[in-house]
Amino acid sequence: MNCPRCHGFLVAIQMRDMGQPSVTGWRCLLCGAMTDPGIEANKVSHSPPIRNGARLPGATAKRLKKERS
Repeated sequence: MNCPRCHGFLVAIQMRDMGQPSVTGWRCLLCGAMTDPGIEANKVSHSPPIRNGARLPGATAKRLKKERS
């Protein structure tokens, strides 16, 4: 298996969290990147960001209209 970051060699490791059962994951021998099935699932499930129309502090509708003209 190859590292998605640097294409180095991945080795299987046991990842432990306090109070949780251990999970088998992978660590790259070259760059040290670590991943497991949960991390990979979270990467896939994100939707693209949407623009919410937020403005910078101090920006007013009048100022924005002037700059566009």
